[in-house]
Amino acid sequence: MRDDVQRITMGHGDMTGEYVLGPLAGLELRKFAVHGAPVWLVDQTVADLHPNLLENLQAGSGYAPDPDRLLTIDGGESAKTPARLAQVWEWLARTELPRDGLLVGVGGGTVLDLAGFAAATWRRGVNFVAFPTTLLAMVDAAIGGKTAVNAADLKNPVGAFHPALAVLADCAFLGSLPRRHWRAGLAEMIKTAVIGEPHLYADLWDHRDNLDRLLRNGDRDQVVPAITAALPWHDWISRAARTKADVVAADPREQGQRRALNLGHTLGHVLEAWTAATDEPLDHGQAVSIGMAVVFRIAAERGGCSLPVALQVLELLEHCGLPICCTAPPRERMERLLAADKKGTAASGLRWVLPERIGCVQISARVTVDEILKWLD
Repeated sequence: MRDDVQRITMGHGDMTGEYVLGPLAGLELRKFAVHGAPVWLVDQTVADLHPNLLENLQAGSGYAPDPDRLLTIDGGESAKTPARLAQVWEWLARTELPRDGLLVGVGGGTVLDLAGFAAATWRRGVNFVAFPTTLLAMVDAAIGGKTAVNAADLKNPVGAFHPALAVLADCAFLGSLPRRHWRAGLAEMIKTAVIGEPHLYADLWDHRDNLDRLLRNGDRDQVVPAITAALPWHDWISRAARTKADVVAADPREQGQRRALNLGHTLGHVLEAWTAATDEPLDHGQAVSIGMAVVFRIAAERGGCSLPVALQVLELLEHCGLPICCTAPPRERMERLLAADKKGTAASGLRWVLPERIGCVQISARVTVDEILKWLD
């Protein structure tokens, strides 16, 4: 894994932030902690597995660690609840974080979602820096300013745009990830490559045998030995992050082209919500993978995407250990969850992202429930 530092400008309307990827990214934090010691919302697993790295991060802020200014929470979708958000607000009140204070989120996508939304709503918005510790968070969740919590059995219906001043990423945290987190991150990486980085997609395809050997089989909760050195993760992460940052800068409020980033997510969020209470809930990466597989099948059947391209994408997902089909929800439940999708509007309804080729997608397609059900099972 390469150790050079990559810097990416993140534009979001009239605000500009910075994405820094490298082994000393945490040292950048002192540039943003200019109005007193920051507060830290940290994934409990990260705190348990990487105490020394976390201590180095805190030291990078320029302030001595203060246990009263650090709150650990369990990651996963259980982090993104109104009750947990209220707990964070109460903690922020105890810390007396001022309007110009800084909240630092450390963890995967769910913890960063919660931290970002807490920052967006505390005192009507305080400064936020994200330190992603999973592949998915590094290439997707930490970038773009979307923050949210789950409510009413729906995925992310309550949220706000609140971009981070900085996203500071260090690949040293990735070595402890279980297989399921690598798979989930690759689902988002493949999505990003499909919508706007054909060279990254080609590189992933060229490395499919190694991806297959490391990720297709094996215990989903097991750490994957030597995976960080086996593939060019630093390069892949920087390219995926740059692509997403460019898409967001061109359309920060998701009025147009940014909708491309929802490839696979419309159905994916339905499947996440529907399976959440079952014995085998789908994680975000699995659900997005199935969502992508379905829209590629639909696009190929319609003739909007060539069948060989669609089949190759499905094959790449499988090489990464990701599912491409699952049992469909009952039709009535599917319709209810789609109707509640936060991306739908009264004027135009729900618009789907359908692929045309690698590097090009249609962002305002219509898809019927019959089409989804046909290709889901």
